[in-house]
Amino acid sequence: MSILREKISKRSEFIVTCEFVPGRGCSGAAVEEALRFGEKLAQSSVPIHAISITDNPGGNPAISPDVIADELARMKVESLVHVSCAGLNRNSFESRLSGLARRGLENTLIITGDYPEGGYRGVAKPVFDLDSVQAIRYLKDMNCGIEIPGGKGKEVNRLPATGFFAACAVNPFGKNEAELITQYVKLEKKIDAGADCIIPNLGYDIRKFAEIQKYLKHRNITLPLFGNCYVLSRPVARIMNKGAIPGCVVSDELLKVIEKEAEAPDKGKGARLERAAQMVALFKGMRFQGVHLGGFGLKFDDFAHILQRSDEIAGQWHDFIPNFQFARKEDHYLFPEDPTLTFAASTTIPVPARKSRPFSINFQMSKLIHHQVFTKGTPGFALARAYYRIAEKNRVLSEITYFMERMIKRVLFDCQECGDCAIFHVGYLCPMSQCAKFQRNGPCGGSRPGGWCEADEHKQCVWVRACNRFSPLDAPGALKGYVPPVNFALAKTSSWQNYFLGKDHFAAG
Repeated sequence: MSILREKISKRSEFIVTCEFVPGRGCSGAAVEEALRFGEKLAQSSVPIHAISITDNPGGNPAISPDVIADELARMKVESLVHVSCAGLNRNSFESRLSGLARRGLENTLIITGDYPEGGYRGVAKPVFDLDSVQAIRYLKDMNCGIEIPGGKGKEVNRLPATGFFAACAVNPFGKNEAELITQYVKLEKKIDAGADCIIPNLGYDIRKFAEIQKYLKHRNITLPLFGNCYVLSRPVARIMNKGAIPGCVVSDELLKVIEKEAEAPDKGKGARLERAAQMVALFKGMRFQGVHLGGFGLKFDDFAHILQRSDEIAGQWHDFIPNFQFARKEDHYLFPEDPTLTFAASTTIPVPARKSRPFSINFQMSKLIHHQVFTKGTPGFALARAYYRIAEKNRVLSEITYFMERMIKRVLFDCQECGDCAIFHVGYLCPMSQCAKFQRNGPCGGSRPGGWCEADEHKQCVWVRACNRFSPLDAPGALKGYVPPVNFALAKTSSWQNYFLGKDHFAAG
């Protein structure tokens, strides 16, 4: 077991991970920065437990975090390796995880990943064969030893078990109710899949961080929760304010504060280090398990100063609450206001805001047909199954039926003919055609304010649209349930036939 995992599981101390963003290429300042930090950490008693290393952040190519983590391990420094689903199919995922296990690099942060923005001679093709829920479940299956077809008379072989620790992410900074509901629905799926701790996205509204705690308490979930603190310089604040870094929120009000601070002789460095120290003190006072700490251009001494200063002011944490209320206009909250963060029982019960939902003929008709034909135990289901058993044996009848299915589903759902349909799980919307990342278990954490797609600012997130088709009380139940990865052996085949004859993920479970 890694030291990081052991300390988190014991919950005996406040855990600190420091994030670094390795650059592109095999060398250079952005690549060497994390290694120089590791060298100093190895010789220091500063309470930093692991170096967190990003995986192609912003959708741009960068050196593999696995390489940096391996070099840090030789210095006896632990790492938290980000594993993004953006560029890996499931076979590549297993290969990469097997390589990490071989080198004893067990600490991972499993994320959906940013949509590709750059690459060699053009923008890279997005993969997203797995989403973060599926990836966590895959990793946990590897921890048990995956069963594979056997040889020499054996029915199955079992691969060597791994010992991975899997952190997961959640974005509590959505502006509207549907964004928040779907984020927490997906978080619960990650927890059910086996996530070991939670590291939220980045923002500066402490009420949003507190809402994660309240949600976990409301759902009786005891998983370790970290805070997220980024030391915000003026250039980075401007970028985040424009929404150019997926999942990171800097309000207009906060940007004005940062701009003013930058006019000081030290260009605002003292103010931003103090802000970070106060934020860490807040997380300690609120009993978070630890903090994920980052910042562009920070030196080892800067991190050490933040942590030392946070210890000095930890007893005053209530005084800092007003300093971290940088909400955006029209930001929605799931729980009642709690200005002093008392976490009284009355503040840990969510309050639905939306009373009505938009009417959709497509949705209503799809739901009706589902209940009458696609629900097991109904006469319609029995009749459809009998028909497809006949059609499966008659090529002409099968092709005619599939042609009609394609025409209907292309018009109604923009069907991509994956053969393993998931619209039942997404409010009768297709995640393969209407989500740039093909997310079948919930939204990614990088949507733009208001629930607009990270990859296409003119398209609303399919999961936000799905949530809005239900009432706030019904949505969590309607959108829950694990959906396995697409079986690409079924591509360009009839998903209806596969469903009724038990060939798709409904049969696999």
